[in-house]
Amino acid sequence: MKRPTMLVQAVLYQLALDLDLSVERDQQRIADRCKHEGLSFLTITLPILSDALERGLENETFTCPTQFSRHGKLPRFLGGFFQRVFTKDGRLLPDPCPYTIAGIRQVCRFFKKLKLECSPKREAKAVQHFREVEGELRRMTPQIERKDDYLDKVSGILWTQVFPESDYTDLVCHHGPGFTADSRRPNERYRISKWNQRSEHSFPSDLHCYPNYGEAAESSKGSPDESNGLQYLPIRDEESVKVVFVPKTQSAPRVIAMEPSHVQYMQQSVKDYMYSVLENHPLTRHSVRFTDQSVNQRLAYRSSKNKRLATLDLKDASDRVHLHIVQRIFKNSGLLEYLEDARSLHATLPNNINLVLTKYASMGSALCFPVEACVFYTLILSAMHMLDGQRPSSRSIKRYSRKIDIYGDDIIVPVEYADVVTNYLESYALKVNTHKSFRNSLFRESCGADYFNGVDVKPVYARELPPSGSSKWEASHLMSWCSTADQFYLKGQWHIANKIRGMLRHVVGRPIPRTSIPGPGLAFWSFFVTDGLRFDKDYCGMKQQRLIFNPLKQKDQIDGDANACLNKWGIHTLLRDQRRNPYFDRRWPEQRDSSRLYMASADSCSREEDLRVGPREQLHTLSKLCSLREREEPYGPQIQAMANWDKSEVANWDVATGRKGFLSLRYGTTIDFVTSTKRGGFKSKRRWVSLLS
Repeated sequence: MKRPTMLVQAVLYQLALDLDLSVERDQQRIADRCKHEGLSFLTITLPILSDALERGLENETFTCPTQFSRHGKLPRFLGGFFQRVFTKDGRLLPDPCPYTIAGIRQVCRFFKKLKLECSPKREAKAVQHFREVEGELRRMTPQIERKDDYLDKVSGILWTQVFPESDYTDLVCHHGPGFTADSRRPNERYRISKWNQRSEHSFPSDLHCYPNYGEAAESSKGSPDESNGLQYLPIRDEESVKVVFVPKTQSAPRVIAMEPSHVQYMQQSVKDYMYSVLENHPLTRHSVRFTDQSVNQRLAYRSSKNKRLATLDLKDASDRVHLHIVQRIFKNSGLLEYLEDARSLHATLPNNINLVLTKYASMGSALCFPVEACVFYTLILSAMHMLDGQRPSSRSIKRYSRKIDIYGDDIIVPVEYADVVTNYLESYALKVNTHKSFRNSLFRESCGADYFNGVDVKPVYARELPPSGSSKWEASHLMSWCSTADQFYLKGQWHIANKIRGMLRHVVGRPIPRTSIPGPGLAFWSFFVTDGLRFDKDYCGMKQQRLIFNPLKQKDQIDGDANACLNKWGIHTLLRDQRRNPYFDRRWPEQRDSSRLYMASADSCSREEDLRVGPREQLHTLSKLCSLREREEPYGPQIQAMANWDKSEVANWDVATGRKGFLSLRYGTTIDFVTSTKRGGFKSKRRWVSLLS
């Protein structure tokens, strides 16, 4: 506890310099309470005081939490700060100091979001809460199915236009970066061994589980239940999602559900399709976003000055989206069958209790984020039409859409609609978090941006607990605290930045360079000084010696499995082409096929042709493509020689380096079939890195 206490005291000293306040008693009170209460004072108790501050700003009256002694209506701890925001009887001052508000939030929230596990008691409470939400959803099913003409009309007009009949060839199944319920490693997931029978119509296995139709036809010669390693699961045998805890705050963990790898494989394709359509369709592109938080952040900044918009936050947003509301909203669209078939039906809790899910999906599903955004958007539109007595139409939906901004569970609506939207959302089993929703005050919070009267009052959060001994520090600690120091430095709080940097220099045991040029490795940001620069003749640029952290590799070998290798290579290639050219499928319809192994593009093919089929034909085609581009000519003879090899040899060879792997010829990058990155593990090495000015 010595280092966390020292760092919070340093934050207080920095604020004393910035705000001209006396903080000696506050520093001593922090030391005393940390000594008696431990880390929980910094991670649980202090954030309660910050929450009380925000509710005081919203309600214009401050109520002191019971965990702190009072002087009048204000707490004794940080009393000098609070007197610049509230009067002694707890009323909000006519012109509260925003920089003092930022200082209080910085002290109280500095250690709120540490990546530490909660106590078993709090985890058990989270499991019980998960079950209670499920029970509440079941009880509210009749209310969700009640007659609602506004909701049905808005849903029918909106989603039949946004998601008309879909073609399953538009969906490219692929794996995501997260963990899965069956604990399969990233490469190993491409050995697709299980498939849900009920998903076969929407996600045909011969299209998504095999590199080409030839392999699919060959596998069909086996038994219908299990052919060539692919097991078709009836509903009663489907795998459940695995409910686990991940760090959020010390007061409560974040509950997520890890999907089985083959279910996640389907979900990623629908997620990509929904993201693309929702962010580009005229009826949704002004309101629903998944990749750009800056719009919500700018609106929060503006509304913190003019108070025209309200920011709403939903509690347990993912766990409260009822399956029946999803079915009701999308029933006339072409998307519902895909949403249902890519959904897991039940969950296994940490205490091994199995629950049939009433919610659509928990956090951890790839479809949780886009589906909940669509549900919130539909309900908000319905509430607005109902309040104004407006008959739903495409024109009215487009007009109202410009007043709504949604990013996940962060919602921004005009203040005059806030009450009716809140009540309408809660009538469909959702719950608005009143402690994080703001409409009356000058405080606004959305998508990680916090403003009061146009001033940024967002605190810097510590993500890692600093170990007590230098030998206990890992790469993740060094990188995290280096980033924390730079955030303080960029905010102009140089005293606390130097405290953290001094701690890191002591741990590393060698100088850490300063720089004003971005680049990899461990370095401190500086506006004025860049240490130890040298000119690199090979790159015609500057370089600097830094400590580099490379992610560790773990064994994850599939190089003997031709189907798995070709699946990974084909999916990787097609997804990359789509990212480089968003109109890839429209320009090259011949490339949308089950094999997904296409190298054709406008700059590498002389004509539109089907480049599918097996490995040998594919290699002949690749050698022909190599001759079309000068940079790929060196690999042509090697590929031509490989055309006579069998499938296993093809999958095991990298024509560029001679190592195991497969070369993607167009961009010259190798796909690794032997190892995968170990999450959270790093090895360090000090070397020279090139800098881009």
